[in-house]
Amino acid sequence: MFFRKCPFLLIFTLLATPLHAQDGEQLYGLYCAACHAPDGKGATGGAFPPLAGSEWVHGNPKRSVAIILKGIHGPIEVAGKSYNLAMPPQGDALGDDQIVAILNFVHKAWGNKGQDVPRDLVRVARAEFVSRTTPWTAPELLKILPLEKQPTALVNLTSRVYKGQWNQTPDFTKIQAENVEEEHSGILDTALAALKDDFGIVWEGDFMAPADGEYAFILDADDGAKLILNDQPIAEVKGLGPMDGSRVAKGKAALKAGANHVRIEYFQGKGNQGISLGWKIATATQWQWVSATTAKSTGGNPPIPLMPIDGKTVVYRNFIKGSTARGIGFGFPGEVNMVYSADNLAPELVWTGGFIDAGLHWTNRGQGFQSPMSEEVITLTKQRLLPPTARFKGYSLDAKGNPIFHVKINEQLLSDAFAPGPDGTLVRTLKLSGGTSALEIPLGDNPSVTTEKSVSLTPGKPVTITYKLR
Repeated sequence: MFFRKCPFLLIFTLLATPLHAQDGEQLYGLYCAACHAPDGKGATGGAFPPLAGSEWVHGNPKRSVAIILKGIHGPIEVAGKSYNLAMPPQGDALGDDQIVAILNFVHKAWGNKGQDVPRDLVRVARAEFVSRTTPWTAPELLKILPLEKQPTALVNLTSRVYKGQWNQTPDFTKIQAENVEEEHSGILDTALAALKDDFGIVWEGDFMAPADGEYAFILDADDGAKLILNDQPIAEVKGLGPMDGSRVAKGKAALKAGANHVRIEYFQGKGNQGISLGWKIATATQWQWVSATTAKSTGGNPPIPLMPIDGKTVVYRNFIKGSTARGIGFGFPGEVNMVYSADNLAPELVWTGGFIDAGLHWTNRGQGFQSPMSEEVITLTKQRLLPPTARFKGYSLDAKGNPIFHVKINEQLLSDAFAPGPDGTLVRTLKLSGGTSALEIPLGDNPSVTTEKSVSLTPGKPVTITYKLR
């Protein structure tokens, strides 16, 4: 949820522990740490949203439950940084007790002070959102479950609204303000003017520097804006133009801890409007935002080829082209790869060679479905072959990171395990537990990898299938 030989790829081992018996930290390691990192700071140096110190895990716990149940995708801001990623829904893979355990761990780990999640809240949320078939977007979710307001570095803020037509930021000291207001939120938002075109806003107040040192600032606007600190110009976006990252202005200032006088000037011509202002201590990596919107990056998606490390299988839990929305990818040692669909309860795709380029989803820019790193992907099936009563019950990992999927079929449990074999093969082991009835398990219809179309399973007697991929 990236790589360049990152240690988080050492996938967590959860051997024979039943899923229902695992505690929140274990479950977090299995289902969440690959993207959010074991320390909650976001994997690959913060390429993925952090949970440690995230405003999203504070306040109403129903918001966290809703995200796990239905997933979330598209632009989102977390802890002062913008992301554009996709988290698939986990509601069908995780039971109520598992969700409660994970969230109660996350809400208290790494210094977080989130609320406890009662089990009934998950049950109620499942019923409330049962008709939702797509992941949330951040605006959709925040409309019904808004974040609690957090203080910003701007205090004692006032705003002045002006009317006029300009091509450059005017000298507002020579213009009569139409309106003056106190802005207790500490957030810059052009909507306060309640005007569409031809207006300006000047905010004045104090920027509260947490310590002595050099600070960096980033400013963007549609149309023009200027940042002034302690009467010194720091950054300016000049003239008319969009707020799309192409006109971003940056500057630095040496500040003393405490209050530093700040003035932000903005003007709007025609069409779209907006301003973004972020700050950080110069040596920090993440921007802190004091505006309703954040600056847009102009960079593309750097390639992030995913691969096994130290002989351990790697997992990719994002949207994969050729599979369903709940396709889960695994890159095995020996350049053998597969995608298992938690919707169709079966392996859907297999291939050899490179696994997948995580650059699309593991940067701030990407959403949609990522293609495997091969032009010779083999489709095993595109439909659900198990009976309608079958239910996905999650998966576990063996000591080498190889997956074991769990499917409940009436009163019996099907374990579906995958591991790399010799000479570019993929070994699949199916085992049926519970009851006395034998079951016929379809394998799909692709003779290029196996001639067997189904296997007959007797409880307690595993059957092994070998897919020949080369």
